[in-house]
Amino acid sequence: MRNRSPYLLLAVICISAASSAAEDVEDEADVEIGQRCIDSRSIRRTDVVDDSNVVFYMRGTRVYLNTLPKICKGLADERRFTYGSYTRSLCEFDRINVLKDSTFGAYEGRSCKLGRFQSVTQEEAAYFFNPQHRVTEPVPVDPPPVEEFTIDEPEDKEPP
Repeated sequence: MRNRSPYLLLAVICISAASSAAEDVEDEADVEIGQRCIDSRSIRRTDVVDDSNVVFYMRGTRVYLNTLPKICKGLADERRFTYGSYTRSLCEFDRINVLKDSTFGAYEGRSCKLGRFQSVTQEEAAYFFNPQHRVTEPVPVDPPPVEEFTIDEPEDKEPP
């Protein structure tokens, strides 16, 4: 009987190379479309940009921007939210709940789904919070002056 271990070793090497190539393709795709999940235990803090975007600051230097698939009304006004996770990950389609204040204490308001987590730099995250880049109240614009004009009445023609 022949010793098959060299063939087995070759098969393992080929499978490892193929899976490594597949991971490289997945990593490239993640750069373009973002990550589905982040480790919830590594979240250091969050900042609400507006009703559609939240920045997650992780331990270390990693920062993620999450753009919600739908507008989450009230998120920008309250600027805080809660989330729960049965796993150690916070993922796309998980829900956050806007945390609102009342005279009796805080309570969870509107529930909104998360989107994908896009990796951003610290500088890019700071850009979102720069007042120069923030959309403010609409600026009133004076309408252009109205030109007066008259409509000339057609001269009455006498029938022949």
